[in-house]
Amino acid sequence: MLYDTHMHTRFSGDSDAAPEDMIKAAREKGLTGLCFTDHLDIDYREEPHLFDLDFEKYFREMPVIKEKNESDDFHIGIGIEMGLQPYLAPKHHELLKKYDFDFVIGSVHVINGYDPYYENFYKNINVRDAYRAYFDQVLENIRAFDEYDTLGHLDYVVRYGLKYFGSPAADCPFEVYMSQIEKILRHLIMHGKSLEVNTGAFRYGMSEPNPSYQILQFYYDLGGRDITLGADAHEPKDVGIAFDTVVPRLKKIGFEYFNVYMNRMPVKMQL
Repeated sequence: MLYDTHMHTRFSGDSDAAPEDMIKAAREKGLTGLCFTDHLDIDYREEPHLFDLDFEKYFREMPVIKEKNESDDFHIGIGIEMGLQPYLAPKHHELLKKYDFDFVIGSVHVINGYDPYYENFYKNINVRDAYRAYFDQVLENIRAFDEYDTLGHLDYVVRYGLKYFGSPAADCPFEVYMSQIEKILRHLIMHGKSLEVNTGAFRYGMSEPNPSYQILQFYYDLGGRDITLGADAHEPKDVGIAFDTVVPRLKKIGFEYFNVYMNRMPVKMQL
């Protein structure tokens, strides 16, 4: 009964995947459903307009694809991954009033104008300050904007820190950032938001999802029970990546279900 609720297609600036191919891959991997969550990153300075989602085209074509491919035993959702920046909160609010999504991922890709995906973010900064800046920005964003359903890939910065700093220098010791992470997790719990378990990390050579199992355990210990599951796939072969590895670990932590959002309402699914 697993769903992949984070994936990108040709509507995202960093993917050429046909939605139909992602659906086919999900079915072949035995998933029960999926949700498309193409990128919207307004004011993305690294590559301007790369992630400007064409809403009119998206909502003209995606419902047709959904109707043709959905069945009683396979659900398809139409969502979005919003790249949060605090000053964009009013703009995001207006967009969500205008368009009807099933699911909204709130992700932080930009810190002080720079995406940790690119080398510029790491110039003249050490790994500790880079990670602290990232977690501070996550907290600032979720305090500024409350209209997302799940917080995407909480420790996203570590994926690329490993590339630029190398291991073990780029490791993210939980105790160093625990105070910042605790504030983020408590905010999610208090405001009824989900925390995404993003298995895209495995595509970058990581052995754990984003966030790490230690953070997920901490979230559970704080009382957090609401999670979503997504592979962050940009091509069919990565749909549902490492679900078979991650789900047993989630159960071991204590999680019994994950959320699938339909019409912005969470539906609990058994892990």
